[in-house]
Amino acid sequence: MSSLSKPWSDEYLRQAFADEIELAWAKLRQRYVEPTHLDALADLVPAPRRGTNLLSAGRDRLAFTPEAKPLPRWRRSWSAAGPLIGELGLSVRLDDEEGTVSVGNGNRRRDVTESYADHPNKDAAICAAIVRAAIRVCSEARELY
Repeated sequence: MSSLSKPWSDEYLRQAFADEIELAWAKLRQRYVEPTHLDALADLVPAPRRGTNLLSAGRDRLAFTPEAKPLPRWRRSWSAAGPLIGELGLSVRLDDEEGTVSVGNGNRRRDVTESYADHPNKDAAICAAIVRAAIRVCSEARELY
């Protein structure tokens, strides 16, 4: 495995944003959309929500939540992905011989495994595995209630 980083392609950034949008819904029940300009430092945009009455005069059909603060960049930043480990009780297992990382919350058969080769670098693979495991854990927890 090479220790050099590959550049983040637009396709990879779209996957990262999609995972972050899915985690925002699974964990926080908030809807976000991808930013118009793809950049690793861009924030997700709160999704427009429908107004109370679509036909009322003087009201916009779509309203934005002005108080919405930016979400953490879970797939793009260690400082955002790291707290998910403790918050959700995730365990991270690296296998440098196979070039993979596995993340889960106890049941190894249900771990999320990512290959380093599928990501720009090892850190990006670990963040992706953490976020995808967090999505699974949050989705399963919501299904129980």
